[in-house]
Amino acid sequence: MVNGFTPIKGTTTIGIKASDGVVLAADRRATAGYTVANKHVKKILTVTSYCAITIAGTVGEAFNLADRVKSEAYIYELRNNARMGVKGIANYASLLINSKKFSVFPVQIIIGGYDSSPELFMIDFFGSLSAEDYVATGSGMHTALGSALNRLKPNLSLAEAIPIAIKSVSAAMEWDTATGEGVDVVYADREGVKRMTEDEVAEYITGGHT
Repeated sequence: MVNGFTPIKGTTTIGIKASDGVVLAADRRATAGYTVANKHVKKILTVTSYCAITIAGTVGEAFNLADRVKSEAYIYELRNNARMGVKGIANYASLLINSKKFSVFPVQIIIGGYDSSPELFMIDFFGSLSAEDYVATGSGMHTALGSALNRLKPNLSLAEAIPIAIKSVSAAMEWDTATGEGVDVVYADREGVKRMTEDEVAEYITGGHT
C-alpha cells in the first residue's frame, strides 16, 4: 500500500530474442492486493513501428513511463529525420527510471524491437539496463522462465520462439494467482511490429501450432 492506496499490479511478461526477430508475451490480469482489479489490461505497448515494451509493476506508473518513451521516440524522429534505435529507446527509459531511484518507482519493463537485427533489453526497478537473449518479469516470472528454459535452444527462429513465449505465460497462469485472463503476443521482425490476434494465439494454446 502506498499513501493509503493499493497499487494495481501483478503480472507475467516474457521476451525472447530469436535469430530473425523478438517476441513479447504477457497476461492480461491486474490485481490490487488479493482482488482482481482488471481482466483486460494491455501490458504490451507499441512504442514505434519497430519497437514494443512490456510493463510490470504499478499500472499507472508503467503506462506513464511508456507514454513518455513513445513521445520521446516520436520527437527524436521529427528532429533528426531518423528513427531512434531500439537501444536508444531502452537507454532513455532507463534514465527515466534511474532518475526516480530515491523514490518509489515500482516498474519493470522489457523492450524488444528490430533495427538491423533483433534487440531485447530489460530494465529493473532501479533503472539498470541489460541486453538479454530471454527475460521475464512480474510475479509469475519464475514459472515462465522455468517453462521457457526447457524449450530454448541456440539460433532459435521467431517461428519457434513464439509458441515458447505463449506456453511460458500460460504456465504462469496455472500457478501464479496474479497472472491470468489470457495471453497477448507482440513480435517484431524486419517488417516491423505486429500484434497477434486472439484467434492466432488460441491456436498455439489449443495445440494448433507446436
